[in-house]
Amino acid sequence: MSFEKRRLHPLGMLLTAIKVLKDMALPLLALMASQVLRQALSSWTITLVVALVLAVLVMGALSWYRFTYSTGNGILLVEHGVLVRNKIVIPRERIQSVDFNQGILQRLFGLVSVQVETAGGKKPEVVLTAVSRREAWELRQMLMPSAAPVPNEPQARPGLHKNLPVGYLLLFGVTSGSGLGVVLAVSSGIWATLDDIGLESKVIEYYQWFVEHGSTVALIALLLIVLWLLAVAGMVLKYGGFRLTRTGDRIQMVYGLLHRRQVSLPVRRIQALRLTEGMLRQPWGLVTLQVESAGYGQKSTEKALLWPLIRQKDLPRFLQDFLPEFNSAEERGDTISGKGTHLRQWKGDTPSSKECPQPVPNLGISPIIDSSIGEVPLRRLPPGTRIRYVMRALLPSAPAAALLIVWLYRIGFAYPLLPLALPLLFTVMGLWNHRDAGWSLRGSMLFIRYRLFSRTKVIVPRRCVQSLTISHNPFQRRAGLANFNLDLASEARFGLLHISASDGIELAKWLEASNQCAQD
Repeated sequence: MSFEKRRLHPLGMLLTAIKVLKDMALPLLALMASQVLRQALSSWTITLVVALVLAVLVMGALSWYRFTYSTGNGILLVEHGVLVRNKIVIPRERIQSVDFNQGILQRLFGLVSVQVETAGGKKPEVVLTAVSRREAWELRQMLMPSAAPVPNEPQARPGLHKNLPVGYLLLFGVTSGSGLGVVLAVSSGIWATLDDIGLESKVIEYYQWFVEHGSTVALIALLLIVLWLLAVAGMVLKYGGFRLTRTGDRIQMVYGLLHRRQVSLPVRRIQALRLTEGMLRQPWGLVTLQVESAGYGQKSTEKALLWPLIRQKDLPRFLQDFLPEFNSAEERGDTISGKGTHLRQWKGDTPSSKECPQPVPNLGISPIIDSSIGEVPLRRLPPGTRIRYVMRALLPSAPAAALLIVWLYRIGFAYPLLPLALPLLFTVMGLWNHRDAGWSLRGSMLFIRYRLFSRTKVIVPRRCVQSLTISHNPFQRRAGLANFNLDLASEARFGLLHISASDGIELAKWLEASNQCAQD
C-alpha cells in the first residue's frame, strides 16, 4: 500500500494558534494590566502585543502546512516541523490506543482530535488536532484492526453500553473533593497574579470593608460555597454525558459536555480494579470505579475512570456485565498457606509481560463484592499494630502543630492553641486507617483494602502481579510483623503495613503458585 500524504483540516491552524496564545495569555494580560495601572501604556506596548499575536498566527499557519500524515504497510508516518523537519514512524504493532477528543470548535465543525499512543509512552506520540469524524474512525480501523468495525455514527456501535444518569452526575460533582482542589489551586494562581500587578491591596481593602460591615465567618462561608459550586460545575462539564461501552475485548469511555473525550481501553491490559469510597460517599454506599492499565501511554501511571459513581448494591451486576474477568475468582477455595518459608521478594510474570492472560470462565461476582467484599472476609491486621498506625499518623502532626502555635502567638491570634486539635485529628485518622485495613485471598484474586482519606478496595488477579516484596525492620521482626507491596506493569503499587509475618509467607506462597502452574 502506497503512502498518501494528508493534511489536517484548516481549523488546525487556528487550534495551534489558540493553544500557543492560551499559554501566553496570562503574561500578556499581566503586562497590559500593570501598564494601565501605572498609566504607562504606550503605543509601543500595544504594537508589541499585536506583533506577538500575529507572529503566533503565522507560525500556526506554517505548522499546519508542514504537518502531514499517511498510513501504509501497517505503519503510521507523520512529518512536521517548520525549520527543523521531523519524521515519526510508528509500526501498527506498537500502537496501544487511538483515542478521540473534541473541543468546542471541533464539535462545531464536526471534527475530532486523534491521539495515538504506544506501549510505554508517557504522552501521545502523535496528535492529529483536526480530522473528520469518518476519517478518524477509518484511521483507528487501519491502525487497530481488532477494534470494532467503522459505523456510520460512533453512538451506533454494537455492544453493551450504559449511560450515567444526570442525578448521579450531580451527586458525583457534589461529593467530589478533587474539583475543589483544582479551584483552590486556580484561586491561589489568581492571587499571585494580582500580587504581581499590584491589585492585591484593593482586594484587602474590600475584605476590610466587609469585616467592618459584616462578619469574617460569613465571608469565608460565602467563598467556600462559591468555590464548591464552581467545583461541582467543573465536574459536571468534565464528565457530563458519560457513556461506557463494552465491545469484545475493549472498553470505551466517552464523556465531556464542552471538551468531548473518548478513551478506548483493551480489557486484557487492565491490571487491577479500584473501588474508591470518599468520606462523603461512604455513608451513602457510593463507590467510584477506576482501573489500572499497563503500557497505555500517559495513562500507564494513573488511574483511568471506569465509572464515576455507583451504589454498592449495584456493583455485582455492573461488573458481571462490563468486567466479568474480575468476576472469576476461582471457587475451589485453594487459598495457599505455608510455614517455614523465609521472607524475600517473589517475582510473578516477567516485567516484559504487559498483559494479563484471560482468567477462567465467570463463576459469579455476588459472593465477592459488597461493603465488606461480601463472603470473602477480610483478614484484619493484628490488634497490637493499632498503636503503630496511630504513631505513624501522629508524629508528623505534632511538630507541625507546635510550629503553628508559636506562629499564632507571634501574630497575636485570639486562639493560639487551636492547632492542638491537629494531633487529635490525626490520631483519629490513624485509628480509622487501622480499622479499615485488611486483605484476603480468593483463588487467583487478591483483595486489599486501605484508607488514607478515602477508603479504597483493590482487586488484583495473581497473573497481573509483576513482583511482591515482603520486608520488615528490626522492630517489626521482634514483633513478628512485616510489610508487603505489590508492583504491577502499570507502575502502580499496592500494599499494607504491619501484617503478620505468617501472612507475608502466605502471600508469597500464593504468588509462587502461579509460577509452579506455568512450569507444570
